[in-house]
Amino acid sequence: MKQKIAILGGGVSSMTTAIQITEEPNWQDKFDITVYQMGWRLGGKGASGRNQEIYDRIEEHGLHLWFGFYDNAFELMKRCYKANNRLPGKPLATWQEAFKPNDLVVLEEYVWGKWEHLPIVLPRNNEIPGGNGQLPSIWEYIGHILNFVKDSHKLLSTKLKTNIPQATTEEHNKWFENIEHLWDKVKDSTEAIELDIVGRLIFTALKLVDDLGGNNPNNHNILLKIIHRVLQLLWQHLERIIDNNPDARYLWIVVDLGLANVKGIIEDGVITKGFNFINDIDYRDWIVKHGAAPITVDSALVQAIYGLVFGGYKYFSFEAGTALRGVLRLALTYRGSVYYRMQAGMGDTIFAPIYEVLKARGVKFEFFNKVTNLGLSNDETNIDTISIDVQATIKNGIEYSPLYNVKDLPCWPSYPLYEQLVQGNAIQTENINLESYWTPWQSVDKKTLRRGVDFDIVVQGISLGALPVIAKELIKKSVRWQNMVNNITPCQTQAFQLWFHPDIEQLGWPYAKSKMPDSDSNKDPQYELALSGSYKEPMDTWADMSQLIDRESWPEDNAPKNIAYVCGPVQQKVDYSKWDFNDHNAPEKAYNEVKDTTKEYLQTLSAHLWPNASDEKGNFKWDLLVDKDNAPGNKRFDSQWFRANIDPTELYVLSTTNSSKFRLKTNDTDFDNLLITGDWIDNGFNAGCVEASVMAGMQTARAILKQDFDIVGEKDIV
Repeated sequence: MKQKIAILGGGVSSMTTAIQITEEPNWQDKFDITVYQMGWRLGGKGASGRNQEIYDRIEEHGLHLWFGFYDNAFELMKRCYKANNRLPGKPLATWQEAFKPNDLVVLEEYVWGKWEHLPIVLPRNNEIPGGNGQLPSIWEYIGHILNFVKDSHKLLSTKLKTNIPQATTEEHNKWFENIEHLWDKVKDSTEAIELDIVGRLIFTALKLVDDLGGNNPNNHNILLKIIHRVLQLLWQHLERIIDNNPDARYLWIVVDLGLANVKGIIEDGVITKGFNFINDIDYRDWIVKHGAAPITVDSALVQAIYGLVFGGYKYFSFEAGTALRGVLRLALTYRGSVYYRMQAGMGDTIFAPIYEVLKARGVKFEFFNKVTNLGLSNDETNIDTISIDVQATIKNGIEYSPLYNVKDLPCWPSYPLYEQLVQGNAIQTENINLESYWTPWQSVDKKTLRRGVDFDIVVQGISLGALPVIAKELIKKSVRWQNMVNNITPCQTQAFQLWFHPDIEQLGWPYAKSKMPDSDSNKDPQYELALSGSYKEPMDTWADMSQLIDRESWPEDNAPKNIAYVCGPVQQKVDYSKWDFNDHNAPEKAYNEVKDTTKEYLQTLSAHLWPNASDEKGNFKWDLLVDKDNAPGNKRFDSQWFRANIDPTELYVLSTTNSSKFRLKTNDTDFDNLLITGDWIDNGFNAGCVEASVMAGMQTARAILKQDFDIVGEKDIV
C-alpha cells in the first residue's frame, strides 16, 4: 500500500525532500505526496515574486546569493534543471545560465574616523560547483589556513612601503631555533628562497602540516611554537606603521585571525573532537581566548562572519564551532568561484523549475492551505490530525496554476493570480496579504487531515518560528521540543530594493566601469558587480543586482540602469509571548519602520557607497530613483521595495552560542510518523543558508526511503 506523505510548507528543505524521493524509480508505487502551502507560492524565506503592476520587477524577501561551497544545493539544481529540460534558447534553460560566478567582495570598515573600502578577491579555481567531492579533515583545514596566510602575506608584504627585510644569519638562527631540521627540508625550494623570514616561518609550518599526521601532540607543540614566532616577528615590523598603512593593517588581521583559528583548533582539541566541541563559546570570545588582537576581533573580516548569518555587529552571538566550520567551508572549499549570482529572482531561478519538475512527476500541491495545528494521537506518539485553514477557493474546482511568464520565463507573482480565485476580487480590493499571520482575512473553510486517511507520514517543513503557533501539543508533550523552541533563536530581518536611473559608475562606486566584461571571460574581477558587507548596522549588506534589469519589463524611456539590494537583521530577540495576531496593524507598523530605516540609510550612509547620489550638502538625490509614475522628489522613495520579515514562517534561525545541541534530527522527533526539515534542524551544518536547507531535505528523504547514502558536509572529518 502506498504511504501518503503530507509535506507542510514549500521552502527549500521541503522541496528537496520531494525532489529526492521522486528521483527514485517507481516512487509512485510507494508514495503519494501532497504539499500544503500557505498563500500562493513556494519558497519559504526564499520566496520571491514579480510585481505585475510595476513592470514585472523582482521583489525578494532579501538578498540571496549562492556560495561556491554549496555542494549539495548546486547538485540538486543541476539535477533539477536537467529534469526540467527547457528548450535551448529559452531563458535560463541550463543551470550554467541560471548561475554566474563572482570573485570580488568589498568589506566596509570604520577606521581612522571614517568608513573605508576593503576589496577582497578570492581566486577562481577550475572546479565546478556541486558534486560529491571529499571535504578536508580538520587537520587538513589547518594546512589550507596556513596556505591562505602564506599567500596573503606574500602578496601584501610586497605592497608595504616598509617591507620586512631578509634576516641576517644570526637573526635567522634566532627565529628558527629548535626547528632547523624542518627548515633544512624546504629551504632549497624556489618558493622558500624568495620569502622573507616571516614567510619562511609560515612556509615551514605549512610543510610540517603537509608532511606529518594530525594526531601527534609533538607536532602540535612545534606548530604552536612556529605560530608564536610568526606573530611576534610580524608585529615587530608592523607595529609602527599599522595605524596609517591599510596594507599593513590588513596583513596583520589576516595573519592574526588565521593563526588564532589554527591555535584554537589545536589547543582545544578540535582536531579529534570536531567543531561542535567548541560551541559553548561565542566565536569572538574563542579567537580572543586563542590570542587574537582587539584590532582583529573588531575587524571587518570578523564582522562579515557574523553578517553572513544575520548576527549583526555584536547583535547576537555565533557559536564558535558552527562559525568556524562555516567560514572554513566558505573561504577554503568553494568550487569555481567564491559565490554565484542567480540571473533572475530566487523564485524564478529555484522554485519555478522545482515546481515544474515535481508537478510533472505527479506531486500534488494544495495552495492557500494554512496549517494551524498538529494534533497528537491519544497515546501522544503520532501526529493524528493536521488542522488547516483554507484561505481561498479555486474557481470551478480547477487546480490553481501559480506561475505566469515574464519574457518567456515562468515566474511567481508577488500577489495571487486573483482571476483564478472565487474570492479574488475581495482579496485584491481589501489588499489582503495571505502570507501574513496578522491578516484580518478569515478562512473560507476549515479542514482536518487525518492519519491513515489523508496522510501516513508528516514532513514538517514550516520554519522554527512557527512552532509555538502550530505545534503547541508537541511542545507541551516533549521536553526536547520545549528545549528546542526555548534555546534556538529566530530573528526578524529587513530589506529594501532601489531602482536607479544612473548606472553604478555614475553613482560613484569606485570599483565599477561602464561595460563590465562577461562573467565567463578572462576579466579583471575588481570590476565585477558590487557585493559589499560589514557596513553599519542594521542594513549591513548591499549588492548591485543590475544583472536582473533585463529580466524585468521596464519601458525604454523609464528603465533603470542600476538595482540595489540592501538587507540586515533586526536586533530585538523575538518574544513569542508578545505575538498578537489580532493586531492587524502590526505589518504596516513594521513596514514603516523599514522605510524609516531605509530613509535614514540613504541620508546618512549611502554617500560612502554611492558618492554621486548625494548633493554637496549631503542630501540624497531622490530624483535618481526610478518611479513608474515619475513622481516628483522624495515621493519616488515610496514606490521602491521595502520588506519587513516579521511572520513566524519568515524568521531567520540563528546559531547562537550553545544552541546546536538543542536541535533535533529529522527522524528523531519523539513522534513516530513525524519528520522535521529545514536549516533549523540538526543537519550537520547548522547555520541558516540554502546549503543547510538542502542537506536537511536530503536527510529527510533518506529517512523516508530508508536508505543510507552520505551527504557532503554533514559530518566533520576528524
